Amino acid sequence: MMPVIVKEKLATPNNLPFLQAQVLQKIYFDLFEHKKTTVEELSELTDYPKDSKILNDAIAALAEKGFLDGNLITGFSISENSLDLFSKIVKKNDYKHKKYSTNILQFTTPENFIPKLFKEETISELNKYGTIHKWYDYLEDFPFSLIEDKIKEYKIKPNSLVVEPFAGSGTTCISANFFRCNSIGFDANPLMTFISEVKTTWDIDLALYKEQVIKAAEQFLEKIYYYDSIKFKKGFLENMPKKELNQWLSPALQKEVNLLKNLIDDIPDKKVKKLLLLALSKSCLDASYVSFCPGTTFYPFREKEELWDLFTKKVIQIFEDLKKVQKHNHYGKSTLINDTCLNASKHIKPLKIDFIITSPPYPNDLEYTRQTRLEMYLLDFVKNMDEVQQIKKKMVKGSTKLIFKESNSEVFALKFKDVKIVSDKIYEQTKDKNWGFDYPRMVREYFGDMYLCLKEFYPLLKKNAHFLLVVGDQTVKGVYIPVCDILIEMAQEIGYRNCKKELFRMRRSTGHNVLLPEEIVTIEK
Repeated sequence: MMPVIVKEKLATPNNLPFLQAQVLQKIYFDLFEHKKTTVEELSELTDYPKDSKILNDAIAALAEKGFLDGNLITGFSISENSLDLFSKIVKKNDYKHKKYSTNILQFTTPENFIPKLFKEETISELNKYGTIHKWYDYLEDFPFSLIEDKIKEYKIKPNSLVVEPFAGSGTTCISANFFRCNSIGFDANPLMTFISEVKTTWDIDLALYKEQVIKAAEQFLEKIYYYDSIKFKKGFLENMPKKELNQWLSPALQKEVNLLKNLIDDIPDKKVKKLLLLALSKSCLDASYVSFCPGTTFYPFREKEELWDLFTKKVIQIFEDLKKVQKHNHYGKSTLINDTCLNASKHIKPLKIDFIITSPPYPNDLEYTRQTRLEMYLLDFVKNMDEVQQIKKKMVKGSTKLIFKESNSEVFALKFKDVKIVSDKIYEQTKDKNWGFDYPRMVREYFGDMYLCLKEFYPLLKKNAHFLLVVGDQTVKGVYIPVCDILIEMAQEIGYRNCKKELFRMRRSTGHNVLLPEEIVTIEK
């Protein structure tokens, strides 16, 4: 029987710094297994030297806050007030005794997970309700129905070429394909290119898919209990910086994810393999510690659904969606290109594009490789931070973290007076501060990149073709940035005509208590 010490009041675990949360979970699980935690083990886990003051202060703080009693030398015990937390941590991390659902073996879920929409599911209904789209949603996606509305409004005919300069999770390409248009999507992030490519590949042998899923599931349900005694390729577990990896995934979740990744990598059919890698990456993200609002924050004690349950639902969702889609055998085709859209002319000949619709990055200091970091390592798109940096260098600079010494797009933006006015105002707000010194440059670099984007596509568009950008005005350090008006001014300077904007929706600024318009900027060749 493990010792229990009564404490008067316990601090809130959600307020613990991440290092303390990590150490606490390790010590609790060692107590469950009747093991004495050593500083060497904590050093290996956290990637701090064993004599690190930071590490030792974190250990001491847990006792001061009432989560533990004792120390590394005499051993630890649990306060009575923390027994519930102890039980939750043990349950989450005890993969050796966890009961995993077998629903995937029968391709069923406990609830009616994917109900029938209508007796006759039209293409519009499939698109509107997120068929295919919801395999992998992405922060900042726009509504699926918007693409259909605009294809109809601008009378885009079947077999027309629709281009998406910032493909993201593929919303534009999927919807374009539904309505019999061909599409080309660009994304500098190889993960997003992969996701969009998988989500626009619908000629899947569903019998083979089901067979391979069940085979991989049977192996997982058998091998997870013996994970520590089997040799697996470590892959992302070794490549991803350890402190960062531990921020995203608990030690037990790392093992579950790595086992699934190894099993999926052994699947011979490339299309089935890619579908399951997509399912794994999304399930892994949803089961992780991360929260994206605001920014990228990690909550080790937040209740999350189990990885295996998320994966089960996702692979069945994919199967059901593909069955629906394959009933309609008349779609467009997509090509996804892992490159910045500023190189579009290397991939598309002049006068070939019928329609462009996109939601580009905003100058809001969101750094998208940070939000996709886990999946980029998991799916082997990057193996170190140097490779992450190379991707960041290709991205439109809506974040200060995307600006490098060699970045120089700002030279194309400074001829527009509103860019200079906004940049100067932000400088005045930040010049005496220890933060925000690079925000003025971020704004200039962002608009320089967007100018180059608009200019790059001008010769590639057919005469009278339209280019739509769903984009919102922003505030940076209290300074209002009229993004839409500046883009229109740039487009007119390049030679676009009939430039206008229409209100799409209102959003609230996360940094300031003001409503910001998100608008559809329309420009014409």
